[in-house]
Amino acid sequence: MSTRRADKGTSVGAVDKAMIVLEAMSRHERDVSLAALAETVGFPKSTLVRLLRTMRRHGTVQQDPRTRRYRLGTALIHLGKAAERQFDLERIIRPYLAELTQSTGETASFAVLEGDRAVYLAQVLSDSIIRGVPPIGAELGLHCTAVGKVLLTSFSEEQIESLVREHGLPRHTEKTIVNAESLRKELKRIGTKGYALDDEEAEPGGRCIAAPVVDDRSRVVAAVSITGPSARMPMNEIENLAAIVVRVAQKVARALREENVHFE
Repeated sequence: MSTRRADKGTSVGAVDKAMIVLEAMSRHERDVSLAALAETVGFPKSTLVRLLRTMRRHGTVQQDPRTRRYRLGTALIHLGKAAERQFDLERIIRPYLAELTQSTGETASFAVLEGDRAVYLAQVLSDSIIRGVPPIGAELGLHCTAVGKVLLTSFSEEQIESLVREHGLPRHTEKTIVNAESLRKELKRIGTKGYALDDEEAEPGGRCIAAPVVDDRSRVVAAVSITGPSARMPMNEIENLAAIVVRVAQKVARALREENVHFE
């Protein structure tokens, strides 16, 4: 998973760096040398040594006294177990995704924002042999997917401008939205309709319908979707399918609020 893009207005530099180091170390199957880690994260060794020294004090990093190589610390195991107890997303969401798949016959997914991408965190696959859906953990473009466009409705105008300036709007098919004005119109339409449609914009022959999951402050924090081949999701059925997706997304939102699950 890619490193989250820091919000320049609110981020703490040292914390950002520490998270980048942890993510880099998690990609190594074994312990790693200071030189190799410095090359991976792109920090000066002096900066990295100070970070690692602090992280060692908190148990998030360990250093082999003989080889001087670094590995993730046991404190992360305890944090992970605590997070698992507090954030049992699969247990909460899966029944609703299963309901959505049963009602529509298509693969149902739950996605959240990760930096400048949408990422599937939970999924129930269709029984159909033909599905072609990105797996859990896959990173999806925001401007060309239904879940991505739903998540973009939470962006301010300044954030939209920054996204377009930094990453552009790459074309994936002849239907992909590739200019900012068209994207703004699409986001306005989504706000009015209450759902987003990917009509072969990310991949030819594929359609996806997504609806927002909102928190107790009416903020869009996630998206629920169905994905399938356009032949099985004809345009004259989109409104009916979208109504089912919206209904299930609302159920997911209620369940997350009841379980006191928050996305920041």
